[in-house]
Amino acid sequence: MNEDVIAVMIPIVAIIFGVSAGMLGTWLGYRRKQQALEQVHKERMAALERGLPMPEIPAGLLGREEGPTAAGAMRNGIMLTLIGVVLYFALARVAGENVALFGLIPAAIGVANLLYAWMLSRREKRVPPA
Repeated sequence: MNEDVIAVMIPIVAIIFGVSAGMLGTWLGYRRKQQALEQVHKERMAALERGLPMPEIPAGLLGREEGPTAAGAMRNGIMLTLIGVVLYFALARVAGENVALFGLIPAAIGVANLLYAWMLSRREKRVPPA
């Protein structure tokens, strides 16, 4: 094959496999949740037929009950800030200073996440656990 054709095919194949992997992961997650709900339904129907108290539905099965946590926002903030800084320096070296400024966008989002984590941690300290 010609090297130009290979150079064009590599990103196309990478995109196709990346999108396919994402779709497969989404579908597998859906199937797992569907099977778990089906099993819970069978257990509840069996308990109903026998006159036993109905088992509770696991909290994580119906949806995410928990809101955002300070630890999650902190993790995302640190990650995005570091990615933005590294991207800035990499783009400055490769493409120049004007293009490198786009690397600061994820860094700014990361700093916003860190501020959000700080606000959440203050709220968590004020509200006693139930």
